[in-house]
Amino acid sequence: MEFCPKCGSLMVPQQSEGKKYLSCKKCGYKKEVVTKQGYMQREEISLDKRGKLIVLESADKRDKEKIEEERELLKEYYEVFLESMESEGE
Repeated sequence: MEFCPKCGSLMVPQQSEGKKYLSCKKCGYKKEVVTKQGYMQREEISLDKRGKLIVLESADKRDKEKIEEERELLKEYYEVFLESMESEGE
């Protein structure tokens, strides 16, 4: 663990252009890492944030047959809905 010589903040490891640097998030000071041993950036994610992950599937990846089946089911549902609304109106 190293601290910035300019402002005293914690230096954070970063990689750019194939080289590893220690950089200060406050003032932007950068120092190339001489020894690669002992520097690792790690971030832990809480269980609350992990549970909020949503995976979306694009329509291109889904089978066309599945999309057609869903459309047919929606049409049937809509027809039943209209018939029930007509019968309530009478």
